[in-house]
Amino acid sequence: MVPGSPWRFLALAASLVALLAVPASARAQTPLPTSGCDVGPATNFLAADATQAGVVSLVFFGARGAVVEFFECVDGRLVALGRLAGDPDAGTLMQDATTWDCARPTRSFVARATLPDGRRVAGAYSVRTGSCASRFEVRVPQRVARGKVGRVQIVDSWGVGDIKPVLCVSPPRGDRICSTVGFRKAVSTRTRRFRATTTGRWRVELRVGSHRIRRTATVGGGKAPKAPPLVLTTGDSTMQGVDSFLADELGNAATVRSDIRVGTGISKSDWLAIARAQVRRHKQKVTVMSVGVNEGFAMTTPAGAKLECCDGAWLTEYVRRLGAMIDSYRRGGDGRVIWLTLPLPRGGPLMPIVSAVNAAIVRAGRGRRGVAVLRMDQLFSPDGFTEVIRYRGRYVRVRAADGIHLSVSGTAIAARVIAAELRKR
Repeated sequence: MVPGSPWRFLALAASLVALLAVPASARAQTPLPTSGCDVGPATNFLAADATQAGVVSLVFFGARGAVVEFFECVDGRLVALGRLAGDPDAGTLMQDATTWDCARPTRSFVARATLPDGRRVAGAYSVRTGSCASRFEVRVPQRVARGKVGRVQIVDSWGVGDIKPVLCVSPPRGDRICSTVGFRKAVSTRTRRFRATTTGRWRVELRVGSHRIRRTATVGGGKAPKAPPLVLTTGDSTMQGVDSFLADELGNAATVRSDIRVGTGISKSDWLAIARAQVRRHKQKVTVMSVGVNEGFAMTTPAGAKLECCDGAWLTEYVRRLGAMIDSYRRGGDGRVIWLTLPLPRGGPLMPIVSAVNAAIVRAGRGRRGVAVLRMDQLFSPDGFTEVIRYRGRYVRVRAADGIHLSVSGTAIAARVIAAELRKR
């Protein structure tokens, strides 16, 4: 998951202090949801934090290290959110327990646990989240040259996706064209394009249920805006999907161009020559690279020594090749490089190779100006291979069936992390 603060309950501090001051006899009488949601009398405090857009986090106090079961009450029944044990001396925190829902802004939660002494404890809490009225941002260019393509960027500010708004584009004289914009889970940005064939004001409208978000773009009548910087996405098959989602994430802020070389590897292909040719052709401002699942081949050093994977000498040569590529992409210090490490594979002979590649990437990027190494291994496999991670309140399947590549949702998450790194500067 994208790193975040492990404690986001500052907004609840005052209310928690007030709650803790209530006598135990009064707290025990606090009712819990009924009609299938009743888990017994409320003996302990459960708090919900909905201050971070898109997600609700829960904290249960007084579990003394026991396993706490968290639920949401939906239509009179308990829906399990998860179970975990926390610090015996602190609250049990379930970060990003669930996501906001346009149809259910008022949410009710319960939690229960069995203490080490056998006593059963429970708590309840309700919170209201945001509505879809302010969920989406619609970004359109202020001016588009006639005959050119205008890009409409639709941003889910909640960052959870799994929704299908409708986008309508109306030319000054002509019929309105509407289409559904599908957001998969964890997809936060989509882009749609229109050909600016007619001068005048073009109307853009996003429909989310009963809500409408309207924008306009002017075609003709002035100088076209300056071309945005070019971002090159390149590498092997691990970049597939990430490139298109990154284009959606960046919208009009950048032009994303993809040059993927499936089946290549730095230990078996002349990637330095490829890098130099890419720079001559594209003159990109930023290079985003993901490569390394086709490695493990013997390499020959400039001095003629042949090295087998994956000992220290092989790793040193791999780092040297990575460094030469990075320097080429940097174009004398004028360009930026974002290099992705690889999520760990399911297992087998590829595991030590990917581990060696990741170590080399970290070493090669260390201390180089304009270079950022994004740890996809820590994001998608912090404790080893896993198919599903919890991301912004939902369990998301992030790995493809082959146990190597990312799924569609996984590539969307990776693109979002890359876009965030680009926006830092």
